[in-house]
Amino acid sequence: MNDFAYVGKPMTKPDIYGKVTGEAKYTDDLVIPGMVEGRILCSPIAHARIKRIDTSKARALPGVLCVLTHEDCPKSRFSRSTMAEALPEFAFTGERQDQYILTDKVRYVGDWVAAVAAEDIYTAERALELIEVEYEPLAMVLDPFEALKPGAHVVHEDCPNNVAFEMDHPFNCGDVDKAFAEAIAVAEFSGVSSRQKHLHLETDIAIAAFESDGRLVIHSPSQGPHLAKKHLTKRVFPDLEDGDIRWISPAIGGGFGARLALGVEPAAVLLARACRRPVRVTTTREEDFQGYSSRTDQHQAIRVAADKDGKLLAIEQIIVADSGAYLSHSATTATVNMQKTLGVLKCDNIRGHLTVAYTNTPTTSGFRGYGNAEGAFVFQQALDRLAEKLGMDPMELRLRNLKVPGDPSCFVPVPLAHTKLEECIHLAADKIGWKDKWLGWDAKKEGRYKRGIGMSILTHASGAGGFLLEHSSCVMKVLTDGSLNLIVAPCEMGQGILGALAQVAAESTGLKYELIRISTGDTDVTMFDIGSHASRSMLVIGNAVAAAGVKINEQIRERAVSLFEEHQIRLTKDDIQVKAGQITSPKAPGISIDVGRVAYAAIYDFGSGGSQLNASGSYQSTSHHPNHQAAFAEVEVDTETGMVTVLNYVSAHDIGRAINPLLVEAQMQGSLVQGIGFALTEDFVIDPETGNVLSDSLLTYRLPTTMDVPEMEHLLIEDPLDDGPFGAKGCGEAGLVNPAAAIANAVYDAVGIRVHSLPLAADKVLWALRHGEDIAPGRSAVSGQYL
Repeated sequence: MNDFAYVGKPMTKPDIYGKVTGEAKYTDDLVIPGMVEGRILCSPIAHARIKRIDTSKARALPGVLCVLTHEDCPKSRFSRSTMAEALPEFAFTGERQDQYILTDKVRYVGDWVAAVAAEDIYTAERALELIEVEYEPLAMVLDPFEALKPGAHVVHEDCPNNVAFEMDHPFNCGDVDKAFAEAIAVAEFSGVSSRQKHLHLETDIAIAAFESDGRLVIHSPSQGPHLAKKHLTKRVFPDLEDGDIRWISPAIGGGFGARLALGVEPAAVLLARACRRPVRVTTTREEDFQGYSSRTDQHQAIRVAADKDGKLLAIEQIIVADSGAYLSHSATTATVNMQKTLGVLKCDNIRGHLTVAYTNTPTTSGFRGYGNAEGAFVFQQALDRLAEKLGMDPMELRLRNLKVPGDPSCFVPVPLAHTKLEECIHLAADKIGWKDKWLGWDAKKEGRYKRGIGMSILTHASGAGGFLLEHSSCVMKVLTDGSLNLIVAPCEMGQGILGALAQVAAESTGLKYELIRISTGDTDVTMFDIGSHASRSMLVIGNAVAAAGVKINEQIRERAVSLFEEHQIRLTKDDIQVKAGQITSPKAPGISIDVGRVAYAAIYDFGSGGSQLNASGSYQSTSHHPNHQAAFAEVEVDTETGMVTVLNYVSAHDIGRAINPLLVEAQMQGSLVQGIGFALTEDFVIDPETGNVLSDSLLTYRLPTTMDVPEMEHLLIEDPLDDGPFGAKGCGEAGLVNPAAAIANAVYDAVGIRVHSLPLAADKVLWALRHGEDIAPGRSAVSGQYL
């Protein structure tokens, strides 16, 4: 037990009331004086040159302020992804800058052709209809393997082989071929993940306005406005400088990785410049489906080898990822896939290679789990196949190859400092009843409805220290009533980070949680921060908050010495403690002083010591500080329809310390539901004849509902990490990594077939039951139409 006032307690999120009552202000709720509406004309063709574009009728429409085409755009090319701005300049060379705001050659259905600004949204829509575009259709390529063949149709002229990115795993090691040759057992599994859509409730939107002094103010839902500002000035509008832009991110209606890139902000800025009015650019749900962005579909072949005792001797992973028409996060997600997949277990012989291909499909991006979920789907099934060849319990195979502190972490240059993965496996296995329910590889199941059980394990980051620019800062100031202004720059998109940071602030300062007021989302106010991603916010930003909080606490104790002297009690600051807004000392029983008295006296000191209590804190991480998880799924398969139902799901997470157990459990629940969608229902389907997205609405793209949610239990293994704020690690993404892999292994345990592509939809399962899993192996980026 600890005697914390707030850490480890299920405190209410500070932003919950505004969201529940509808008072929270999202970008679409904002009204800027003089604001007009912007809309973008998207291509109906997957690949074509624009022979002619006539905007005269649109320009003549009353209420239209401007109509822009590629001729009106800056000539500098950029990538949607902003994350490369957190890499050293020498590492930026692999990030292709390959698109303009508006194009004269469209490369997917949904590519941007023209933009309009008008007095109202209806006029803007009518103006789009009046733009006449004559296209010269070009042959298209939709499959990454077809795109990589010699003589394939070229998506970008400066990339004749359609290879957007290619690299070996930077931590390849050992003699892989020799290890495979000498192994007692070798297993392989290949598969492809789907283009899961982020489907944040708030579709893409931005407001751009130039103030009277020429300064640009952008309002948009960004997961990292500081990096986005750098990217916009350096790559898109190079005539602008850092200080020329103020970026404000109000309440954000979900992100899941999509907001780690430029959305419609460049178009909004372009239009605002042209018409000299504030411009709000909006998108529809259908445009969200057709355009940027989705999870990157990654085709993988993984081989694993072991000796007779189950010791892993070699792992090989080959990835072909589909970037779509432009390179955004597809290269980095595949890179992270290799890092996590090849780094979760101990093995001396490792080989990985990835190739990213351009195709004439919508651009893919980063998604919660960032490559790890894609890798787990294939790797965890390969491990089960290896265990079957060895005649070994799949849980035992994993336990025999776990890393221990001192081994290289998933980020190999930094040793693993802390792990409780073994405890996670045992606890979750006991909870779901693994010993009773896993009946062995030769177990026969009878009847129409067959049940099975499967497992998966993971390692994930708590930030990308040592790889990305991984530092955060915060500012605190105490007001006269004992309240605290915490100025900090995470992206609050529903995950509850503001409340968790407020708990860290309250605990470290000794102030009341209810009196912590947070200012965030404004680059003019907050210190530099690379944003919310990689489950970094609690560890990295939390450490910065804790560092500032310790300073505030010390200032309070120093100034409180004189207040105790008023009671004829002589103390030092080390004799004093501050907790929940009250100042006390074991040496002065019965005396309790409100922090507000100290704060008031500090500000209204007419002598020489007047100063508001304030502090800043910073933290730079040099490690990924991995968190770990084990998960077990129990499923039922209807052998007459192929329908898979998840009956029970248990996970155990190596959390370090849960700052707010209620929020951690909510993260696990939400990520499991997303993971079930990734595993079973969410299918992004592209027409192989036209390149059109067929799953372009919530009617044709099936999200999981409450009817799909199983019994679930999320267990927390709490063993504080020395480098975490009050011992905490990250947790926001890990819960999405295991579900698809665990469910796939459970399906095999139930009915003896493996489906090689996600989702594990009923028609695929039924096909495999009737024809065998090797009849139609996964092969196409046109997801959902092949096994």
